[in-house]
This record gives sequence, C-alpha cells and structure tokens, in this order.
Amino acid sequence: MKIKKERLKNFKNKINMVYKMDEKIEGRTYKSLESAVKGKNVFVFGAGGGGDIVGAYYISNKVKRFGGNPLVGSVVWERFSVDPYPGPIPLEMMVNVDPIGFSSALVNSDSYALRYGMEIEPQITKFVKLIGEKAVFIDLTKGTEGVIRALYDISQNFDIDLIIGVDVGGDILALGCEENLWSPLADSISLSALYNINMDSLLAVYGPGGDGELETNTILKYISDIAKENGLIEILGMNMEEAEILDNLVKHVNTEASLIPLISFKGEYGNKMIRNNTRNVMLSPILSTSYILNVDIVYKRSELPKLVKNTGGIGQANQALNNHCIYTELDLENDLMKLRGESSNNPINLIELRDQGIRNLIKRNCNPIKC
Repeated sequence: MKIKKERLKNFKNKINMVYKMDEKIEGRTYKSLESAVKGKNVFVFGAGGGGDIVGAYYISNKVKRFGGNPLVGSVVWERFSVDPYPGPIPLEMMVNVDPIGFSSALVNSDSYALRYGMEIEPQITKFVKLIGEKAVFIDLTKGTEGVIRALYDISQNFDIDLIIGVDVGGDILALGCEENLWSPLADSISLSALYNINMDSLLAVYGPGGDGELETNTILKYISDIAKENGLIEILGMNMEEAEILDNLVKHVNTEASLIPLISFKGEYGNKMIRNNTRNVMLSPILSTSYILNVDIVYKRSELPKLVKNTGGIGQANQALNNHCIYTELDLENDLMKLRGESSNNPINLIELRDQGIRNLIKRNCNPIKC
C-alpha cells in the first residue's frame, strides 16, 4: 500500500509539472496552419475515438504539405460493434506495443487488444498496416490527467513542438445543453487535456456535422462564435489528391464519420442515415471542409472540458458529466451490455435506450447545463 501511494504521489507531481494550473499560460496565436507547423515536429491525434485516426492522418498530410514533420496518433475507443466491452481500451490490454509512458504507446502492424480473452484489432492497427508507419495509442481510461501525461510523454520522446487534436464532426465544440449530443466524454477529455498542458496546441474540426450528432449548421454557428473571438485560424478544403488517399484508407479502417467528408467531396448530396439509422447527416460540399481553431478560446466557451479537468479515470470523468444530466457514450455502452446480458430476443432501440438513460439521470436530481 505504501508503494502504491508513493507511485500515485510521483504521478501527480509529474502531472503538476505539465498542467497550466492557476498560472494559466496562454497559447500562441497563429495566423495560419502553415505558420504554426512549418519546420516543426507536430503530433496530430484523433480526439474523439478510434475512427478519428483517419481524420488525424488527413490533417497530418496538410501539416506535411505546409512544411511540418507530423507524427500521427489517436485516443482508442472502438465502436460497440467492434469491441463489445464498454469503454475505451486501456493500455494494459494492448499486446505487441512499445509503451512510451504511463498512458501511451507506439502501435505496429502486429498490435492488438486482448479484452477479457477476446482479441480485438483497433482501427489504429488497421491504419498502421495500411500506411506502413507506426502510430501512437493514447489511453482514455485514465481520464484527463492520463491524456495530459500521454501528450507530455509523447512530446518528450519525439521532440514535439506543437500538438493538434482532430475531431471528426465537431462535437468537441459542444456546450453541453444540446439534445442530440451522443458522445461527449472522449471529446471533453481530449479538449481538457489540450488546454491544460504546457505546450502549444491547436484544434482541427474536420467535416462539420459529419458524425450525425450536432447538425452542420449548429457546428458552423459555434465556429462563427469562435471566429468572433479571433479563434478561427484557417478554413481548409479538400483536393483530389487528398481524396484519393482517403478513398484507400476508409476501405480498410472502420469509420462512418471520416467517410462523410470524402463522399461529400465526390458529389453526394442530401440526407444520409448512419450509426444503425440513429443519426442523419445532410451531405453537401461544406462537409469536406476543415477548421483550425484556437484551443484556449474553444475551451473557455464550454463547461464540458472544465467539468472533466483533474479527473484521473474515465469513470470519474463520466460521473462529472452525469452530474449535469449528460448521458455519455460510456453510459450507452454500459446499458447495452446490461441488455445483452438479459434473455431477450427483442431488437435494441438505441434511441429509446438513450432517452431512458437521460430520464434516469434526471431522476437523480442532476443539474443540467444551460446555454
């Protein structure tokens, strides 16, 4: 017990070294993505889940074109159809990886997760097999403190000058009051870590509304609000060369959200149902655009990343959101697990399950966020 307490103390001391804490250090203000990345080592990571590795790679190619040297990674949280066990994959369950520190590791083509005896191939491994380069695994199970530690260890080991978090769809801009917010937990932790680490960082939103949660117009309105605070650095489009790269990638990596910008670029237009017909996306050329944003301004306008600050585990972060009536992707997966354990042949309605979960939170006298 004494050894465990000492390890915990040492871990918290290291976290304090990289937290901005009370002496808040403002991030640099850049005028373009090129000015931010040129001549620098840049870590580009998917902030919202396993499929965001595709969005991270897409942005990393722009970083390379602008004269930066990118390293790609992602938080790893697989969809329930891939990983039937609730929650992100912990680093301790990854096999054939090279640990970088407490909550990150280099993934190679032989890496996989062993989840309670079941072998699972995360999207990041599929990505590595296709690209032929190692990528960085970030462990979400250790909360915001764990992600901060991961970003710090990665930066120290690879001499990183700038970190870019990439969110496909843009729900990372959510305020917490939106009715159609399905997966706020991973986004909130990633944004909180990006803000609370003593390093230069940027946020990239790729394919606004492409994940079918918040509507495209809502995301664009939020980006406009950020722009009024001088937080919009650049708007980027897609070209045919990038589309060809993406076309090959999405054939091998399981992702619906990262596919949407590509098919929008190719000319598909109109409503498209995704996520087992639970969400609707309005396809248009605007969904093939990306937005580079100032992390400080994005963080300050939302309560969600503030609620999960200082959390040392995914459960603690989840509870912080539950206290404010926010039903998360972890809640949904836990409820799905319970239903699958019951002897019933009835199909599961995800929308009804989520609605019931929200009602249960309200019964516990949670305190909703007001916008």
